[in-house]
Amino acid sequence: MNKLITEMCAYQNAFQNELHHNILSFWMKYGIEANGDGFYGATDLHGNPVPGASKSCVLNARILWTFAEAAKIFGNEEYANVAHLAYQVLKKDFADPLCGGYYMSIDAENKPLDTIKHTYAQAFVLYALSKYYEFAPSEELLQEIKSYFYFLEEKTKAQEQAGYLEAFTRDWQPYSENRMADNNEPRSMNTHLHIMEAYAACYNVCKEEQVAKRLKELLLLFIEKIIRPDGHLGIFFDEAFNETEPSKAICSFGHDIEASWLLWEAAEILGDQEIIKKMKPLSVKMLDAVDRVGVDKDGGLFLESTRFGSHVRTNKHWWPQAETVVAFMNGLELTSDEKYWDKLKLSWDFIDKYIIDHENGEWFTKVNRLGIPYLIEPKDDPSPYYRNDWKIDPWKCPYHNGRAMMELISRIEKMISSKQKP
Repeated sequence: MNKLITEMCAYQNAFQNELHHNILSFWMKYGIEANGDGFYGATDLHGNPVPGASKSCVLNARILWTFAEAAKIFGNEEYANVAHLAYQVLKKDFADPLCGGYYMSIDAENKPLDTIKHTYAQAFVLYALSKYYEFAPSEELLQEIKSYFYFLEEKTKAQEQAGYLEAFTRDWQPYSENRMADNNEPRSMNTHLHIMEAYAACYNVCKEEQVAKRLKELLLLFIEKIIRPDGHLGIFFDEAFNETEPSKAICSFGHDIEASWLLWEAAEILGDQEIIKKMKPLSVKMLDAVDRVGVDKDGGLFLESTRFGSHVRTNKHWWPQAETVVAFMNGLELTSDEKYWDKLKLSWDFIDKYIIDHENGEWFTKVNRLGIPYLIEPKDDPSPYYRNDWKIDPWKCPYHNGRAMMELISRIEKMISSKQKP
């Protein structure tokens, strides 16, 4: 046990260093516009702004979440200032004053660009606002959060079927041509995972009965419909949440391993003992399912498998690596099995050796199976959404890796404290 605590302290120091001196410092140095009024939509690999790059609501919300959490945990004034700025930008530039909700993107001059209302993006705003409230609570912000929850329920909740609609026009008419799904399927796991995440964060600060009701429905939706019998997540669904045929051949390892700990966290926040009893073994099952087929022998996590597992995309993207180390820590906490700590160390060592850009800061977007970073996009294995030649872009954010470091720092602190009690 003393060996484990000693190791945890050493790794905790490494996570602290990575968070403060690489991830957050990079974003404060290169992410904030020269005039100090907002955030760049994209930078190149060296942190130089990409001229004319559009700005993403998802990126801005994730910046708000990350720096609000960092300011709350560490009491750092610089982090607090970034969180305050991100909140002001979200309200000033992304909020739609005419129709409500938030634009998907704005242009480099802060004018509305993509006015489609994606439920995915709206959920990230609620998630970020809830975290911002934890850092800077006020009655006005709490009322904003509550009002926004009920607004989303009115606009995005499917009335006749389970779950939530995917996308809408600016004035909130259902829009079927721009869903967060490969073939514009009616429902996606990804959108519902982040609605669930947002509602858990919302309930954590407001304790509204209706939020608890919807959060429980979402958790049961995952338990009963989205999580496959083998522990992997289904990807795309019809209106009744039956997985579509093309979807059944795909495993998204990053989402699987992220959900393994996010769903458990949400169950704990909800506090429903029936849900907790069901979710605990499922979380471990999901983690083990990914570990069995998605984690390479060097600790890196593959992106996904297709053709019912016969084809594995062996490139390793930055965000699934971040989620992997948190999930292994969660596995250790749930089971007390130290094998998960050994797996965490291996995955972190892969990140430290290959994913972190020790020369220019932050993390590479994607490396190949051997750990060599892609600095341009390979034609035979395109990335979903993000670009390898940009360090910041609409999807490349401080949220996955920054959140992972903060989760590990806090969880290790909690575990060490519990082990040292007489």
